[in-house]
Amino acid sequence: MAGDVEGFSSSIHDTSVSAGFRALYEEGLLLDVTLVIEDHQFQAHKALLATQSDYFRIMFTADMRERDQDKIHLKGLTATGFSHVLQFMYYGTIELSMNTVHEILQAAMYVQLIEVVKFCCSFLLAKICLENCAEIMRLLDDFGVNIEGVREKLDSFLLENFVPLMSRPDFLSYLSFEKLMSYLDNDHLSRFPEIELYEAVQAWLRHDRRRWRHTDTIIQNIRFCLMTPSSVFEKVKTSEFYRYSRQLRHEVDQAMNYFHSVHQQPLMEMKSNKIRSAKPQTAVFRGMIGHSMVNSKILLLHKPRVWWELEGPQVPLRPDCLAIVNNFVFLLGGEELGPDGEFHASSKVFRYDPRQNTWLRMADMSVPRSEFAVGVIGRYVYAVAGRTRDETFYSTERYDITEDKWEFVDPYPVNKYGHEGTVLGNKLYITGGITSSSTSKQVCVFDPSKEGTVEQRTRRTQVVTNCWENKCKMNYARCFHKMISYNDAVFLWYLWSSQRT
Repeated sequence: MAGDVEGFSSSIHDTSVSAGFRALYEEGLLLDVTLVIEDHQFQAHKALLATQSDYFRIMFTADMRERDQDKIHLKGLTATGFSHVLQFMYYGTIELSMNTVHEILQAAMYVQLIEVVKFCCSFLLAKICLENCAEIMRLLDDFGVNIEGVREKLDSFLLENFVPLMSRPDFLSYLSFEKLMSYLDNDHLSRFPEIELYEAVQAWLRHDRRRWRHTDTIIQNIRFCLMTPSSVFEKVKTSEFYRYSRQLRHEVDQAMNYFHSVHQQPLMEMKSNKIRSAKPQTAVFRGMIGHSMVNSKILLLHKPRVWWELEGPQVPLRPDCLAIVNNFVFLLGGEELGPDGEFHASSKVFRYDPRQNTWLRMADMSVPRSEFAVGVIGRYVYAVAGRTRDETFYSTERYDITEDKWEFVDPYPVNKYGHEGTVLGNKLYITGGITSSSTSKQVCVFDPSKEGTVEQRTRRTQVVTNCWENKCKMNYARCFHKMISYNDAVFLWYLWSSQRT
């Protein structure tokens, strides 16, 4: 019908326009501008330059004197670099090498050809190694490259190779004080022992005597409590910087106090003993399987499907409960292999320090316990109820971390085992478990601020106090389940309501 409009689109239009410009360029037709760089002249089409480069678009469309000129002098870039950039604007391809990338990047930044800048960055990051790292850093800094992701990838390489790089004079020369501080503050340096980071700092300071004025500031980003005492004695206290820097002597004194305060370490939260870890780590603490010690290990999830194996406490133990205080791990109770070849409830307590990868035997619980619950409130680790092979009990005791000793507190209202506990708002929540008669729906909360005074607290003496308070029961009876607190709420999962004897 008359007046009907139907649209059509060419699938080759963009290609044909580009091909048309290339043909005109190759034949030297309709070239309307000459760019003079150093002693070289480059002829081109203003329209093509304006479509490819924001720099030329502004030059030829805004009120600039170059807009009407047919010969324009450009300074601050090389003819070699610009020839590659001009080639890209017409043909869409570019060849990069370590010999030419410097000049090409300079030209691309000059004319604001972002795609070529990205190609240059990708090329440099793919070629980066210990030998050219300082050169690439300088190149990106000189031209102020701020492409998304480039600095992050460069920093990732630097952090991954920080200690080897700090042995190279070219890297030491270029690395600024500000950059060094930012790297030392980064937890991605966790792959290097802290003493190696200190030695790297020494190398940076020794490279230029004028840097010594920064010693006190830099030293505060070294975590001396992550070193071994022998490293501090043999490698830190013997260095010339120990005599020079008051701050270093202070940090060493603080570390030595930390090493000597063995029991208080979990409560001494400070930057110097903070583990270098860029993200939370998943660890599995395995006890004995059967009568074999083979599986008494720690498995640390290094990356997806890759586990590192660390030594567990070398005792014939099936630990039952675990408590974490400032990244120290306490393994409590469970069952241990007795001289009769059978497993019995254990009162043993072990502490693991991931900073030193060491285990310590701590004070035993007052009574052996298995299938009990634990929770940490303040400086105390609470152990609630549980059982041995012969009896189930309701006693509750707490471990004073600073004193390395246990004391009884107000007991749980009933005999119970197979229950679970978690701490929320400085109160210990206990759920489920098995009593003498059945699997329980009970939810009971321990508030240490209401604890009564009891002259004789033993596992066989039940004292009625207002320290324990029953809450709304669960919908289902549970035992041997799991429980956590998160965002002001308590979550439970796994249901086993069958009674176990």
